[in-house]
Amino acid sequence: MTMPPLTALQVSPAEMAERHKKVREKMEAAGHAAYVSFDPDNIYYLTNFANFVHERPFVLVLTASDATFIVPRLEIPHVERHKVGALTLAEYAEFPAPAGARWSDRLANILPAQGTIGIEAACPAYLQAAIGPRCQILNIVDDVRQIKSAHEISRIAWTSDVMTKALAMMMGKVKPGVMVAQAISDVTPYFYHRCLTEAPAYNVMSSKAAGLIQPPAYTDDPHNFSCLTAPCEPGGPFMGLIAGRINGYGAEIERTFFLDHIPEDAKRPFDTMMEMRHTAYGMLKPGAIGSEIDAACQAIAHRAGYETPLHRTGHSFGVTSHEAPFLALGEDNVIQPGMIFSIEPGIYIKGQGGYRHSDTVLITEAGYEILTKYPDEKENLIVR
Repeated sequence: MTMPPLTALQVSPAEMAERHKKVREKMEAAGHAAYVSFDPDNIYYLTNFANFVHERPFVLVLTASDATFIVPRLEIPHVERHKVGALTLAEYAEFPAPAGARWSDRLANILPAQGTIGIEAACPAYLQAAIGPRCQILNIVDDVRQIKSAHEISRIAWTSDVMTKALAMMMGKVKPGVMVAQAISDVTPYFYHRCLTEAPAYNVMSSKAAGLIQPPAYTDDPHNFSCLTAPCEPGGPFMGLIAGRINGYGAEIERTFFLDHIPEDAKRPFDTMMEMRHTAYGMLKPGAIGSEIDAACQAIAHRAGYETPLHRTGHSFGVTSHEAPFLALGEDNVIQPGMIFSIEPGIYIKGQGGYRHSDTVLITEAGYEILTKYPDEKENLIVR
């Protein structure tokens, strides 16, 4: 896939209108008179507005003909600066506010007088209480987000390019005696540089990404990020990872690598991880079932004598860095073109190390395309 033009990094009103249309179609099919969204990620998906939500609620209401965004007066200029598409703003005074000027008063005025109201499971109890007994939980936006548009694919491809180059830069700084904090020190500035020079209307609140090197003593615990002052010493396995969301869209790339040489006891678990990885890719295509891919990877680990893997084979990306659909035993989802997955089966041996690669992968009509292209064979992952 070629990198998208810079203008593709800004969502268009037509793209936003299509998203609203898809939500309305599902809303009407469910028999709802309106749909209420509160989750900040879903609101970003439907408005292009990203913010940290604290005590002042932001509530989006979609009816058959209108999209109304209930926002605190304080944030009106911020919303106006970033919103895209047809969106009516309904402001409320403050939180807390006197009767008649509250967000709940605006909501009561906007909701249709008749019919059920669809709401997200993420809506807080106080929002459900404000709507009353006619609300029904239905995660419509989460379902719409599972298949990416051409615009979203271009955004994720751009994020993947940033992260892949950041991984190479980070691993290039690994040397004996170098602290993890030193090896990763250029990653965040690189993210900002790419955003500020390439992304029109960049919103810092829509980015949250990081890079990390895990030395061997930490890699058996995939979410142990307390190693910033640890030195890098020859051997392995090391884990290099770049993950998160940059300019509104998520991706990730991870590689198990070695410094100067590959320890003998690292070769077999690495090879088992690679067998799991190749099996996942061999099954990855439209029509495949997510749980069957995960089951096949787990079976390889079991046959090799390793414990059940700590985590699933993959998850999706979009306006978040972890979202549905999943490649996991508990989800019998049918894989479709336009979906995005991580492919990241792992082997973890307590006290010895962890072995995992991860890539961001697009499902195409013919199969798949890896968006984070980087060497993955162990012979090519020795940092010298």
